[in-house]
Order: sequence, then C-alpha cells, then structure tokens
Amino acid sequence: MKDIVFEYYQNEVRTYALVHKHIKKHYYFVNTMMILCSVIILTCVFISLFNVGYRKWLIISSIVSMIILSYSVFIFFRAVKRVIRKRYKISVGRRIWKSAKLKELKSNKLTDFLYSKDIKTRWKIEKLIELYKNDKEKSKLPPLIAPSLLVAVLTPNLTQLLFYVYKDKELMQLFDILMLFAGCTFLSLILIAIFTSLIRLKDSIVNDIFQNQNSIREGLIQQLEDLLLRMPDEVEKGQAKDVIKQKEDTEYKVLRRKEIN
Repeated sequence: MKDIVFEYYQNEVRTYALVHKHIKKHYYFVNTMMILCSVIILTCVFISLFNVGYRKWLIISSIVSMIILSYSVFIFFRAVKRVIRKRYKISVGRRIWKSAKLKELKSNKLTDFLYSKDIKTRWKIEKLIELYKNDKEKSKLPPLIAPSLLVAVLTPNLTQLLFYVYKDKELMQLFDILMLFAGCTFLSLILIAIFTSLIRLKDSIVNDIFQNQNSIREGLIQQLEDLLLRMPDEVEKGQAKDVIKQKEDTEYKVLRRKEIN
C-alpha cells in the first residue's frame, strides 16, 4: 500500500506533477540558465583574480548573463501563474505563486486518495510516515568527502591564494589594506552564496528531473504530517459520537413524551 500511495503522490500531487510538467520547456530552460549563469560568474571571478586585462569584458559577461537569467525567471514565473489560474482556478499574487490554496489543493487530492484506499485513521497514517522514514534512512548514501576533511584540504590552498593576493603590498597605506581586506571578505561571501545556491539548485534539479526518491518521500511525509495535524484525535471523535448519540436519545425521548401526552 505504501508504494501505491507514494506513486500517486509522485505522479499526481507534488508541485512538479501539478505545475512544472505542463511547462517543461520553461522549467528546463530556467534551470539551464541558472547553471550557465553560475558557471559564467564563477569563471569571471577566478579569471579576474589573475588577469586584470580582461576584467571589463568579464564584468560585461556577468551582467549580460544575469539579465538573461532574470528574464528567464520572469517568464517562468509568469508561465507557472498561468497554469495555476487556468487549470486549477486559483488566484495568485504578483510575486508569490505557492499560495495556501495550492497547498490545500495538494492536501485535498492526497486526502481523497487515502480515503478511497480506506486509510482514514491516525494510526494508519502514522504507520505510513514511519515506513517512509525507514525507507529514506535506508536509501541514504554516506558523503564521499566529510565537511571537516573538505575544509582541511581547502584551507592551505585558500591561504596560498590570499598570500598571492597580498604579495608586495608592504608599501600600501592602511586604508588601501583595509579596502583590500574588505574586498576579499566580500568576494568570499559572494563565493559562499554562489556555492550554496548551486547546491540548492542541484538538489532541485535532481529532485524534479532525475526523480530523487528521498526528496519525494520527504515531501510526502510533510503532507501526511500536515494531514495528521488537521485530523481530530480518536478520543475527540469518540466524545463527539457520544454527544451526538446522547442528543439523539434526548430528542427521541421528547418526541415520545409528546406522543403520549
């Protein structure tokens, strides 16, 4: 049963199935542009460190790639909003398209499917969540390079790079040294932000294009946990049934008294 629920969520409920698969050209184009733009900017940054002569053209290339990326993202978001409005009759704002109504649509589709498969109780849903978490843990692969080992390997290389940058700067004034330090720090922050974005982009592309099972399971687990939060407890349901039964008995007794009188 867990495989049936997983397959339904993968093909009918997740965001890629509801929206992105209807605009595949836009989706793949914007992802490709994000990769190319990141590669171009990184290449320009590293080349500008060692060759000042090409800095002007490198800056122009970076600006042009960012403009093209911004335009492709704008076109992609407009296509996404058009799909949501036409196919699901959901109004979306100018900036945010992942609205609460879209989340509610996903939750309702999953709820209806679970009910059709007679999965209506809390313990069944909790069991599904447990099974998916176990599958997720079993399929995890250990990292090829531990983060601490990566830092240990990169630190000497970064130190040598900074030594090359600061070389022959003994005659510089204090203000120039501070500006150089601030520039290197700012450049480091930009590189960290770019690498972080690349990692997130890689995860997104792997999830949607290469059908990463673990990420799909994680999305399904979140949907099921949200469904659990909206379900009444079994005790509350039992109390509600008792109240309804007691009310019906009281109404029946009142009617009987009227008939007797």
